[in-house]
Amino acid sequence: MNKYRNKKIVVDSITFDSKAEARYYEKLRDSGASFMPLSEEYWVMQKMIPIQPACELKTGEKIQAVRYKADFVKYKDDQIIKVVDVKGYQDAISVLKMKMFAKTYGYPVIFAKYNQKTDLFEEMSCFESLRRQNERARLRREKKKIKNIF
Repeated sequence: MNKYRNKKIVVDSITFDSKAEARYYEKLRDSGASFMPLSEEYWVMQKMIPIQPACELKTGEKIQAVRYKADFVKYKDDQIIKVVDVKGYQDAISVLKMKMFAKTYGYPVIFAKYNQKTDLFEEMSCFESLRRQNERARLRREKKKIKNIF
């Protein structure tokens, strides 16, 4: 289990961090997406992407580079054109890394959220996903506040 209590799952001899991530892989595979860098367009899984280079402070202390581990990265002509993270929830570290990624690369990470009822993925910008997550949290707080009044 990982920090989100998801069980690892194996599909096509590949271990995924969650069922949703494995389903997204199956969606890509079944649509004919290539995972071979020999193609003009292809996907790479679990790619480490630098979002801040290592540096040395004036005090001599060294700061390690900051990297983001993307679930799925789509390349076209060896250039990254899409980064997808299969996620249900954004924690504070994820939010910070998404902002750093967007600043560095000029476009947002796409979040793919799996809907068990429809068996489909909804894709949206990580910032739209965060806006919706914050709105749901606000509504829960208001509901709890009203419930405590009565």
